[in-house]
Amino acid sequence: MFARFPVIPNMPYCVYRHVCLLPFIMLFSAFSSADTEIQVSISESDIKQFQVLVDIPRFTRTTGKQLGNLPNMKFDLIIASDGRAIPTNRGLQVTQNKYWDILVEPGRWQLRKKKVSIVLPIALVGKDENCTHQGMIIIENNTASYQIATETCQYFQFNALGSTKIKITTKDTNNSPSVITAYVNEINNRLPEKSMDKLSEDYPHLDPMIFSQLDYIQPSSMTAFGTVLRGTHYVSDCPTRAAAFPDCSHMPLPSYSLAKSIIGGIGLMRLEALQPGVKNLLVKDLVPECSAWGAITLQHLLNNTTGRYGSSRPNSDENKHLLSFMNKTSAEAKTKHVCNRYKVKKQPGEQWVYHTTDFWLLGVAMQNFWREKHGEDADFYNDVLIPLWHRLGLSPLLDQPHRQQGQPLTGWGLTLLRSDIAKLASALSSKESVFTQQLDHSMFSKAMQVDPSDRGAVAGSKSLRFKHGFWAWNAAPSLGCAKEKWLPFMSGYGGISVVLLPDGDVYYYLSDGGVFRFAEVLQHLNKTHSIC
Repeated sequence: MFARFPVIPNMPYCVYRHVCLLPFIMLFSAFSSADTEIQVSISESDIKQFQVLVDIPRFTRTTGKQLGNLPNMKFDLIIASDGRAIPTNRGLQVTQNKYWDILVEPGRWQLRKKKVSIVLPIALVGKDENCTHQGMIIIENNTASYQIATETCQYFQFNALGSTKIKITTKDTNNSPSVITAYVNEINNRLPEKSMDKLSEDYPHLDPMIFSQLDYIQPSSMTAFGTVLRGTHYVSDCPTRAAAFPDCSHMPLPSYSLAKSIIGGIGLMRLEALQPGVKNLLVKDLVPECSAWGAITLQHLLNNTTGRYGSSRPNSDENKHLLSFMNKTSAEAKTKHVCNRYKVKKQPGEQWVYHTTDFWLLGVAMQNFWREKHGEDADFYNDVLIPLWHRLGLSPLLDQPHRQQGQPLTGWGLTLLRSDIAKLASALSSKESVFTQQLDHSMFSKAMQVDPSDRGAVAGSKSLRFKHGFWAWNAAPSLGCAKEKWLPFMSGYGGISVVLLPDGDVYYYLSDGGVFRFAEVLQHLNKTHSIC
């Protein structure tokens, strides 16, 4: 679909696989084999090449090549003696740049004759958005070369190649041991990983190509896919339009509406376990701007059944009105907008209409509730959800949700690694996990379709349901099951699906071609791993 983009000049292919020594080097006057902490300051990007591939909102009409520049930033980096380069602070780094925030993930370095070369995965993330443009930065001498040549973003796609000025200073904070230990623990807590190429060796009747969905999803649109089978995580590679990504396990991936399930769904189910009855609190009592919202509860927000909407046609309200909400530049403006956007059409609980705005309001209500209980400095996400992520051993990326003026972007604001998706999804679909122990049992059983008494609201078609922030699909007709088989799944904008299969198994893919499809993969899996 897209022409292949040039790689960074003079960069041998092996740099991306960390096999050979790089010609890009940086001299430290006092560098030894011991772990060292440095601070890297990046400024004054010089864009060499900027190629726009897709620009539906026409961003570049007024910005030109500016969107190809890296934001100015600083980050601390542990240069570990074993060849790893580990940022001391992971997750989204909010910058002063008008367009981009940024993530820097762990990479590698090599030393020869006191000369160092560092390769790090990076990602540009749109301000208050979730579109993620992945790339790499190579630190050398007094400059750093960078390249962006892939993304998970349906409406804006580009290639960028450039350089920046850098300043490097050594630090003496004694952070190295704790940072390295935390990183080692993170890697050790991942599910065992194997390449998708090994899938047919372990399961001769399974074809890895089926999992890529080549018949339906263009390779240029696929960022990553994988499956968890019997506790092993089988992973795809992560091709780009240039050279190979430095480390697919550290490619930052956007959640989009997976956050509705992860923050909204898990969040309210955890709150209900901690404070029984919170799901039935009235929105108007927690969000003053919604004083006219009558009998609508937090549970109605979570289920998209407030009864306030413009049209009940699938995605009609999202397509017409979401942009005006997203363009509000403050948390207060967003909340006022949501409270006044739609008129009452049905009684609460009677009609499902998909609204990202409901999840924004749910996040505001949960934050307000938590602060009423624990003080103005309390934070719902930090206090309620992060302990669950730590119990699961997820990456630090989930410790920093995307926020607007401190308010988590509940409906679309997370960045994850593929290991996070696999671990979190497998725990959701397991019979025993931190979620079965820590979430409200009744709510969680219904969300995971374990309790057949309430499958959820009909969500666009008879075969789809929506319950407590999770979708469900009746797979029985496709799989030939003797009775109904409702499978919970998470879904994200542009073509992201995470399907929760029995006993901790998972199938997922992240793409940006607008395709939501997984029936054929499940039919294939069902031959060896009974789903019915």
